[in-house]
Amino acid sequence: MKHITINFLSNNGDFERLKRGGNIKGSNTKNSDFSHQFDNPILSGEDLLDSVMDYDKIFSVVKKSVKAALGKERSGLGLALSNLPVTLGAFWQVGGNYIVMNEVLVKAMSRITRNPREFNSFVYTILTHEYLHSVGYIDEFQARQMTAFVAKHTFGSDHPAVIMSTGDIWKQYPELLSMQGGDGSVLKIISRFDTDSTSYIA
Repeated sequence: MKHITINFLSNNGDFERLKRGGNIKGSNTKNSDFSHQFDNPILSGEDLLDSVMDYDKIFSVVKKSVKAALGKERSGLGLALSNLPVTLGAFWQVGGNYIVMNEVLVKAMSRITRNPREFNSFVYTILTHEYLHSVGYIDEFQARQMTAFVAKHTFGSDHPAVIMSTGDIWKQYPELLSMQGGDGSVLKIISRFDTDSTSYIA
């Protein structure tokens, strides 16, 4: 099984080129995809992640924002939680149908974060990164950069999701490194996830 890890990068030259309308190395996305003014969020209301939300609702925002920013979408993904090492946020197996999130970090962030927007932004950032892998951004570096781009395109400049995706979450929340991680031996399937894709089923 190939694990694709999520480790957020600090802002760098490639992301600066994205903001100016350029392409990152290895990307086949056209410049016109990056013409949005980042200080004008494209979402409002619950989509800004302000209220208490489950994984399904947050993932709905992920899909909306990726489609709006990049014109890409897919359905049929599931979500599972596992006791992964604390330096691993999540993984998606190439060609697979499940995103596996680190339950150790999720539980820790539910205690550390100060409000629903901050916690939801953590979940949003991880799910966006892995969702981008699943829609074709296989390269890890490119997926990190595009996660930051999508967040800023969606929420503007100062939203917690933008801060998390353009930085290093383990530096932003250093207490995460003191958590007791696991070995992935426990796997919990989230039954309600990506319901936007299955709502047409009677």
